[in-house]
Amino acid sequence: KVIIGIAKNKIVAILLGPEGMGIIGIFQTAIQFIQTGAGLGVNQSAVRDISEANGYGDRLRFSKTISVTNQIIVYTGLLGCMITIILSPWLSKWMMGKNGYTFAFICLGLVVMFNIMTEGQLAVLKGMRQLSALAKASLIGSIVGFVTAVPLYYFFGKKGIIPELIIASGLALFFSNYFVKKIDYNKTKFSLKDAIKEASPMIKMGISLMFVSFLGTIVSLIVASFIRRNGGIEIMGYYSAGNAILGSYFGMIITALMTDYYPRISAVNYDNEKLQDELNRQSAVSLTLTLPLVVIFLFLMPLFIQILYTKDFAPTMNYLKYAIYGTLITICSNQVDMILVAKYNIKLFTTIAIIMLVIQVVLSILLFKNFGLMGLGVTVAIMGIFHMTVMTIAVYKLYGIIYNKFFVKLAAIVLTFAICASLTAEIENLIAKYTIGSILSALSLLFSFYISKKHFDIDFIKIISNKIKK
Repeated sequence: KVIIGIAKNKIVAILLGPEGMGIIGIFQTAIQFIQTGAGLGVNQSAVRDISEANGYGDRLRFSKTISVTNQIIVYTGLLGCMITIILSPWLSKWMMGKNGYTFAFICLGLVVMFNIMTEGQLAVLKGMRQLSALAKASLIGSIVGFVTAVPLYYFFGKKGIIPELIIASGLALFFSNYFVKKIDYNKTKFSLKDAIKEASPMIKMGISLMFVSFLGTIVSLIVASFIRRNGGIEIMGYYSAGNAILGSYFGMIITALMTDYYPRISAVNYDNEKLQDELNRQSAVSLTLTLPLVVIFLFLMPLFIQILYTKDFAPTMNYLKYAIYGTLITICSNQVDMILVAKYNIKLFTTIAIIMLVIQVVLSILLFKNFGLMGLGVTVAIMGIFHMTVMTIAVYKLYGIIYNKFFVKLAAIVLTFAICASLTAEIENLIAKYTIGSILSALSLLFSFYISKKHFDIDFIKIISNKIKK
């Protein structure tokens, strides 16, 4: 899926340029904004309810939860479509600076509806821990979406953006629905009134989680609008490209591990000792897997930007060289977040999130005005540190859950590697730069393999060797 994403971003960069990337970034921000609000957080709360019922082996309970989830996402999807259509004139004026995009935003209503329904279907697969089906649904949807994107962008340019978004989201829904239908559960049909009644606890929790996500999306909208107004669509394109790299390539590890982590801690949310074990193991695995990627990327960033996009996107490095540290920290801090959700301590989770988002908006605007893209990258790094500190203290004070010494030592080593890679990237002598960078990359890979085998019983060399033999 990552390889497909690389190819797709490359095509967008070549055929549409930074401006096209900026338009897509603005559209996706608007889609996420409405999708988050209209979805009522069902895609998040359903995972917890289904995984908890599945953990207890309660077939009746998880069957009812799956059935009501499948019905409620249809209603929330239609709600999202209607809201998008109603808000289309304002979205066009506010986000694009003119009314010429009203019809485009109306069409995006379909994308919002399809995305809400797809996320609901994927929540079912996550809750049931049908990870193979989840991976297949995501991969097949990405492949077909890529195949349709190439001709649309080639023949229609920027006019192909809206059709591509609609087709890709529709196909993603089709394949996710296909795999959900293969799950063995007792299907139940509810009237609208009964469906709402059955989904009430799920929706209550979902709304709390949605509120946090919704605020996060509002922050993205505000920042995106500020960048467009003060820097132009090209700068927005560089910023979107940077976020795409962080989200698609490094976010891959966050998504992959969180997909399995959240259902697991939801199933044992009553046992603080087990939660602490899960947190430490998950965080250590995350850092171990991320280390080589971070080192190699920091060391070869200019080359990666050129491969993933074009030379025109070189300014994106001013954002990425700092933002990547925030992403590295977020890989671990998100796992502390999820403990509060698994414990159903939504009030504290929401309060902390609101404070963080307000600070993020202020920092983003101030630092962008003074330092441009670099300021936005520094904002991501600062917020990562702040978020990790606050969440770690909160979880320790409430539940006595804390990181162990092994994780702290591992985090210090990973951070040292990352800083060395950043310093190496600044060396002007190419021979010295590539020699030191190659040594750092090799050491990071060896260290990752060693830790994985010794502490997690994962022998990557043996796994790769077996794959080659097959």
